[in-house]
Amino acid sequence: MQQILQYLIQYADTLLERYRDPYHGTPLFFDGCDTFTGKPVIWKNTDGTPWEPSNIASQQNLFRFLTGLTALTGKPQYRQAAKDAITWHFEHADKSGLIRWGGHSFLDLKTLQAVGPENKNMLHELKHHCPFYELMYETNPTATRRLIKAIWNSHVSNWDNLEMSRHGEYGKTFDEHNFWNKPQHEGLEPLREMKGLSFINIGNDLIFSAGMLYKLDQDQEALSWAEFLMRQYVNSRYPGTKLGCYQYNRPAKTGDAPTDEHHPQYTFSFWGDRAQRQFGPEYGDVAKEAWVLFKMDEEALNGPEGIYGDCALTQTLLARELGDKGQQLLTWTTEGLEAWIHYAYDPASNEIKPMFADGKDLTGHHIPRYGYYGHKGTPFTRRPLPPHVFLACVTNWVETRSEILWPAICAMAKHFELGDWGPSSPQVELNTNANETLLLLAVLEMHRATQSQSYLNLAKKLGDNIFNRSANRGVFTTSKDHIHCRFDDIEPLVLLSLIAASENQQTQIPAYRSRGGYIHGDMMMPDGSCKNTMDIKAIYSRQK
Repeated sequence: MQQILQYLIQYADTLLERYRDPYHGTPLFFDGCDTFTGKPVIWKNTDGTPWEPSNIASQQNLFRFLTGLTALTGKPQYRQAAKDAITWHFEHADKSGLIRWGGHSFLDLKTLQAVGPENKNMLHELKHHCPFYELMYETNPTATRRLIKAIWNSHVSNWDNLEMSRHGEYGKTFDEHNFWNKPQHEGLEPLREMKGLSFINIGNDLIFSAGMLYKLDQDQEALSWAEFLMRQYVNSRYPGTKLGCYQYNRPAKTGDAPTDEHHPQYTFSFWGDRAQRQFGPEYGDVAKEAWVLFKMDEEALNGPEGIYGDCALTQTLLARELGDKGQQLLTWTTEGLEAWIHYAYDPASNEIKPMFADGKDLTGHHIPRYGYYGHKGTPFTRRPLPPHVFLACVTNWVETRSEILWPAICAMAKHFELGDWGPSSPQVELNTNANETLLLLAVLEMHRATQSQSYLNLAKKLGDNIFNRSANRGVFTTSKDHIHCRFDDIEPLVLLSLIAASENQQTQIPAYRSRGGYIHGDMMMPDGSCKNTMDIKAIYSRQK
């Protein structure tokens, strides 16, 4: 453990010394670097303009790591560096209190100008980010209160029916003191038709932000709105199975769809529910966007993993933070996870069955016609269960001891080469080659719950594997052959969490919540071609 800690300290020192703004003297960090040249990472716009990204939305795990490192070492400069960056953003917030953030907008550190691919640099986007509100509040409580309300104000366009969008406008002012004083209309129709798309990955962040405002500031009205918003998703689950939902509305139809499949707007939501258009004749009323529980494209952001992985983890951890006040959120989350495990998880193969929310297995079916979800003839296939869903299940079990989740968790653990688990006497696999970072967090959750030395021993083995894979050239990369270090990748935070658990100081390390930082848009690749990427990680994944 001491070798890993020294490496983490050296890594943090490198970031503070070499990867803060060298042009203007601000405390802002770059998002990453080329580990062979040492230069900051570049996002090249489609016109060839090079941008050096600094996106605070893609630095929240970096800030958690720096804060935890101060807690373990007693050296204040690490936490202070994160607080200084947060302070700069608060001081440069727009008139509403929003800071430059998200998938469509970031700072070019060389010019300090806000930029963004596809000319979307004036859009605020928040999806699965789960910001480090605790440190924001410690840095400036007033600005944090205002920021959370500004986020809701920007993304919720109609409070009467909770119409929302993942895209928010900057500069929308509001009455901060009476902000939450709006009627909550009970009995809203599930899957009501309205503008916008109430994707759960934006709703999840709104719920998290309001819940944290209660945790940090005892704002009871904020918690009430968090529960009210969560209830919209729960009420829109499929009757009978409790599966879903990805959104609680149907997109409003504003016209007739183009008849030409090659039309650039053919798959847009302007023409009504895209799942019903593509699958309705064969699958009937269940074919709705809200009730899609399959993922046809590895690059796509939608899919059941969003509901039962990222969101389930966030809501379980928020419930843990809120204690008695979080029990309703926890109950809803557990009911959803248990339903999905019952219908969708195959413990024999550790795979997810493709389905709509009625629970019928679509394995072997084919897409009947071209549309938003893929090309005609594409088969529905089962997909390997990803580690972040495993982490969500384990974390929820730690809080609930769900008898439905536990057999599935044991099957998952065996497939991930973690051994034969049992809550009191697990037979862990200490010769495992597993090195996925989220698996280590799941094992640390089991150690937290049971205090079993076996789980801690397994965690240390995983930590060694992860360190050997990712600690390269003084920084962290996906492998030794990968070029770039992304400063928000979670290996440093998770390895620090392992060290803290080994010293019985795990509560000193900020909790991991999300790997949500990304940039979405067209970028110029090294060969001069342009590629639309949903994730800035694409520029970090090129191998040497």
